[in-house]
Amino acid sequence: MSETPEEQKEQQQSAPAGSRKKAGPVIAAVVVLALAAIFGAQSGWFGALSGKGDGSPTEDANSRPVIAGLSAATDRIMPLAIIPVSCDAVDPDGDVLVYSWSTSGGDIAGDEPDVQWHAPDTEGLYRVFISVSDGLGGIAESSLALAVRTNNAPEILVMESELGDDVGWVVPGARVYIRCDAEDQDGDEMSYNWSATEGELFGQGPAVIWLAPATLGLHWITVEVEDTYGSVEERAIPLTVNVSQPPAILGFTLKAIDTDQFKPYGDSWRIFKERSCAIQALVEGGETVYTYDWSSELGAITADGPSAVWVAPASPKGWVNIVLQVSDAHGNRSSASVRIYVETCPSCL
Repeated sequence: MSETPEEQKEQQQSAPAGSRKKAGPVIAAVVVLALAAIFGAQSGWFGALSGKGDGSPTEDANSRPVIAGLSAATDRIMPLAIIPVSCDAVDPDGDVLVYSWSTSGGDIAGDEPDVQWHAPDTEGLYRVFISVSDGLGGIAESSLALAVRTNNAPEILVMESELGDDVGWVVPGARVYIRCDAEDQDGDEMSYNWSATEGELFGQGPAVIWLAPATLGLHWITVEVEDTYGSVEERAIPLTVNVSQPPAILGFTLKAIDTDQFKPYGDSWRIFKERSCAIQALVEGGETVYTYDWSSELGAITADGPSAVWVAPASPKGWVNIVLQVSDAHGNRSSASVRIYVETCPSCL
């Protein structure tokens, strides 16, 4: 059935209206997509979708270095000591690292991972700083505290043999127990190093056994007591090897001559420099004809039989051993010693 002219005209009038209804949403969609493209480009949406935007890691991202450790060769640091300091650092990207060191006191020598810290001349707590850079903006920093303090050497309070002071001799092959009592003001651990001019030593630590040699005469047994800082105190005692009973030295009496700065100190004595004292040996059977042989490591000594006068040296400060050997007509000999500390500081006595 054919359309009438009126119907055809009506369809022609209605067609443009339908086309206009469909075009409206299309234009709106185009506008939205355009805005999304602009906003997405600015905000990085497209990069995020592709994995190459600012919002996610890329192959070109830089990782900063990591300091795995910062350490000094020792925590025992005295004023003006030179201490190795090391930095253990790595870079996740394999970049070449640059090290920059600084300190709150003292000086740094070097600019590599391993440097030397020159401690200042005063006690205190100091800090060493390290900054590690990869040259691409990545930096890691750390620091290390270092304590500097002076050290007191160990002090030997007593060193003696089981023979005692009144029996300073043994026969060849005899075994003699010798001990040393020491202390350290700083509380440091101490080690003992023993030696003898002749004979053999057995044991370690603060006590040993000395096996007397076949060689007759005077022999010295020495101990060095060392703390963990390396400071050492030394002491020695004499023992004589004889084949038969020698004269017995029972001990000594000491008296100041020209000073009041002469005082007992443990089993020893202390005196101010260049001052003098009188020493009298107590020898059993002293009415018998004996030979007296006095000697001193430092200072001046004059003697007449069992009596002697000793003048302390002007320097150095420290211990002095004064030794007496007494011999009978048969060559049997005994020995004993007096130990005196020479002080150079008047207020220290």
